[in-house]
Amino acid sequence: MSGAFERRLEEALAGGELLARLRVFGESFLQRRGDDAAAARLDGGPLAGLARVLATSPLGARLLAHSPAFLERLLDADAGALARRGEALGALAPDPEAGDLEEFLDALRLFRREETLLAACLDLGGVAPFPEVSVFLSRLAEAIVERALARAQRSGGPSAGALSVLGMGKIGGREFTYHSDLDLIFLYEGAPEEVAAVSRVGQRLISYLTTMTAAGVAYAVDARLRPSGGQGMLVTSFAAFERYQRDQAETWEHAALMRARAIAGEIAAAGSLLERVCAAVSAREGDPWPYLAEMRRRVEEERGREDGKQVAFKTGSGGLMDVDFLAAGGWLERGAGARRPELPSNAALLHAVVKGEGVERLLRAYRFLRLLEARLRWVAGRSVESLDPASDGLPIVAELLGPGLAPEALVERVQAERAAIRSAFQSVVRVRTISALGAG
Repeated sequence: MSGAFERRLEEALAGGELLARLRVFGESFLQRRGDDAAAARLDGGPLAGLARVLATSPLGARLLAHSPAFLERLLDADAGALARRGEALGALAPDPEAGDLEEFLDALRLFRREETLLAACLDLGGVAPFPEVSVFLSRLAEAIVERALARAQRSGGPSAGALSVLGMGKIGGREFTYHSDLDLIFLYEGAPEEVAAVSRVGQRLISYLTTMTAAGVAYAVDARLRPSGGQGMLVTSFAAFERYQRDQAETWEHAALMRARAIAGEIAAAGSLLERVCAAVSAREGDPWPYLAEMRRRVEEERGREDGKQVAFKTGSGGLMDVDFLAAGGWLERGAGARRPELPSNAALLHAVVKGEGVERLLRAYRFLRLLEARLRWVAGRSVESLDPASDGLPIVAELLGPGLAPEALVERVQAERAAIRSAFQSVVRVRTISALGAG
């Protein structure tokens, strides 16, 4: 049966750039799983997604070769499967009370990898749209952080104290993609003498997520967005955090805060604090655009330079960061007195302050660049901020974006979308109001 299954996988790819890779990377999977009962019944989008995952992820193919239950799960997947499973991830994640620490950490990592592979199969097979995949990957990260935090607090004993975890950026807006890092801020509601014990919980949490085990790492963690950056305390009290944001934080810190959300620990208390602080700083900013335009210029100068060999679709002119700045800046300008969206994604923040075809056009370009980023990261197996038009991997990325899409056509599309985003960014900065987007 493995020969028949292999032929069906090849047919699902419809020729193209991925066929030769499937035969190399999928060999061990076919040897181990090709005769599974579910293999004979797998069809349609799930089958196509599995074929694309096997052809583009050697590590994923090896893991799936040793996952006998995976094909059964994939067999049962329909258009709503990922959304339903995303809601259940908190209960499905490894039990923080079970096993020794090493077993628990390995279980977290394997859970993340298998769930990510399920999402990738449904994503690449066209069963689930990428925005739904992005929410699922975000929920997965939140579930893992919550379980790791529970274990960290348990290890600290009864005096460990209660910790709140704020997710910033992509995790805050549930816009995660493959190989996203976790940008986190740690807060606690308590007396100054509790900070040492609570800080140890935070340090353990970071260690549980980032330590390399036999199953890899769970997530990379960046905690430098906390007050005073890398030089400040790892954990900040509620009162100190509010005081800092009101009295000392710069506009770029306020912009980053617009996409923050409490994701683990004492979520209700931290969420209330966050909304109070966001309302206060939005009322204070007034006109953030000159400052944000200068900040964006500096980021572009430092991280978005292009030498003709790289297309900086994230940090360069018209990149994803333009939309980050527009969404946060729009809320700083016009969000005073309003409640931020429950999930502060870039689209939700923009829709809350401006309407019109201009913002919809911007978001269409943004969604395309996000999908490009996801495909590039999936093929590279790591975080990627630019694409190389001459790369051997670009035809693979193009095939995943659209069967038959030529790499040259992909690059032209990327540049056109970037031009549209930069035009929108410049129109807002020029007249210093987000309402310029509504005019289109």
